[in-house]
Amino acid sequence: MLLKDVLKDVQILYKSKNYNDQINIDYLTEDTKDITEQSCFICKKGSKIDSHDLINTFTTNPSLIIAERQIETEVPYIIVQDTLKLLPLICFNFYENPSSKLTLVGVTGTDGKTTTAFVTKQIIDKFADCAYVGTNGFIYKQNYINNKLTTPKPITLNHFLKNLNNDQINYASIEVSSQGLDLHRVDYLNFKVAIFTNLSHEHLDFHKTIDNYFLSKLKLFEMLSPDSYAIVNIDAAPYANRIIETTKAKVITYGTSIDADFKISNIKVSLTSTTFDLLSPNGNYKNINLNLFGDYNVFNATAALAAGLSLGFEVEKMIPILSHLEAIDGRMVQIDCGQPFNVVVDFAHTPNALNCLLKNLYQCKQNDISIVFGSAGERDVSKRPKMGEVVSNYANNMYLTSEDPKSEDPLDIINDILNGVKDLYKVSIIPNRKQAILKALETAQVGDTVVITGKGNENIEVFNGYIAAHNDIIVAEKFLKEKYQDPYTYSIANM
Repeated sequence: MLLKDVLKDVQILYKSKNYNDQINIDYLTEDTKDITEQSCFICKKGSKIDSHDLINTFTTNPSLIIAERQIETEVPYIIVQDTLKLLPLICFNFYENPSSKLTLVGVTGTDGKTTTAFVTKQIIDKFADCAYVGTNGFIYKQNYINNKLTTPKPITLNHFLKNLNNDQINYASIEVSSQGLDLHRVDYLNFKVAIFTNLSHEHLDFHKTIDNYFLSKLKLFEMLSPDSYAIVNIDAAPYANRIIETTKAKVITYGTSIDADFKISNIKVSLTSTTFDLLSPNGNYKNINLNLFGDYNVFNATAALAAGLSLGFEVEKMIPILSHLEAIDGRMVQIDCGQPFNVVVDFAHTPNALNCLLKNLYQCKQNDISIVFGSAGERDVSKRPKMGEVVSNYANNMYLTSEDPKSEDPLDIINDILNGVKDLYKVSIIPNRKQAILKALETAQVGDTVVITGKGNENIEVFNGYIAAHNDIIVAEKFLKEKYQDPYTYSIANM
């Protein structure tokens, strides 16, 4: 693509003398290690690294550099006001507005984004091919691509959407994070539907206040056109009301409120499934079977149904799909290796998510609940005592451990959590995460439930300056298989 087309509508403050708008560009990048000769490199000022300072380290020179200030280089370059804000426009031009050829569903909220987005994908898949973009990667048809961010950066996201255009896939369900919205990752995307799941304490390290956090979420609904749909959890007051008052889109509400368009009632939870009743605009449905655990997943599934209705799919044809949903990686993973107690691994890492998970498990419990958990380093410190308080309400035994401590001392994080714990006699402090999991499993009694939260299906743990391989599910399964399926090997190993 010619440079003049790549930079269409971009306000340029300065052009180097060797700039030529007939330069051909075949690649966009902001990664200094991913530059080709005909690429356009976009400088970014990060929290730790400013790529303006790395220009002279390039092993391959791009065809153009886009910067925010003067740089010393022989490569043609331009200066713009803000590369972060302009990058989505550049992607819009280069990838030829890929979202205009797609029906996009965006899901935002503190908790439930992954499940809601993935259930939405599965429902639409029964009628037409739909892609998923989010925490669990890029998924469409039989394809899976790893993704490090909940909402990918503009180049990655638009490139993926362009590939969907090329593969003639018309739908995509996307997790839209508050940081993704604030950092302009979804600017210029054309969302047909936006879903709001809830809002609770999280990411205040980034947003500073809960109101700033909400205003970031609100941006998604401000993007909607009058012929789009806002699917809003009406139980999430007062935020739901503010969305309804602000958006130009048509509104469909869901929740337990009598005013909800999709009114949920009579939820019954077991470890293997959940049933509920639903009064919808298309009729009253009794004893719906959802093969996901928990009342919170009833909300997530109902949001997906409401989204499906807004896209023209019939409620009565969508409801049977809920009883045959694929398991969602890292969410309520139940491990059964023949042990006489329940073992659950879940991604829950916010006070609200922990409360929802443990409240539902408490209702199903036979005996004690033991939980292995921590809190991530370099993230919202103020949520840590709230997590301790929530877990205290339900757990009989608490194993406090590390969870991606990064540059922080794991014991400092644990002490923050302890500030909210009501009964310290319940607590065992085991900073090594693998050892904490093994201790909880080793001491579990018949009928107990062991819950391991915070990392779900993640395969690494991040420490100060290094990364260690770790997966909660693999650790738990290996121990349980050795002890309960190969007891001879286990007994020899532990002599």
